[in-house]
Amino acid sequence: MLKVLLEINYEVQPSKREEYLRLVNELKSGYETTKIAKLEIFEVQGSPNNFMEIYTYDSEEAFQNADDSSFDEIVVQINDCLVPDKLRSYTLHQI
Repeated sequence: MLKVLLEINYEVQPSKREEYLRLVNELKSGYETTKIAKLEIFEVQGSPNNFMEIYTYDSEEAFQNADDSSFDEIVVQINDCLVPDKLRSYTLHQI
C-alpha cells in the first residue's frame, strides 16, 4: 500500500501563539486516539510562527475515507490563530 501525505503550511499570529500551541496539542491527541492518520507538527527553522502539519495516511483508500469531522470545532479555533491568506496545502502520493 502506498501512503498519502497531506501537508499544510501556515503562519500563526504572534499574539495567538500560545493559544495555537495549546490547540494543536489537543488536535494531535485526538489524532493519536482515533488513528485516522498520523499527525506531526513542525515549526519552520528560522521562521518563527511558521508551522507545517503533516498527516500521514496508510493508503489512498484511508485518505479518501478519512472522517475527521469530529475535529471541525478545534480546526476552526486553530484557523482563527492564523495569519490570513498564508495557508498552503499539498497532497503527496507515494510512488
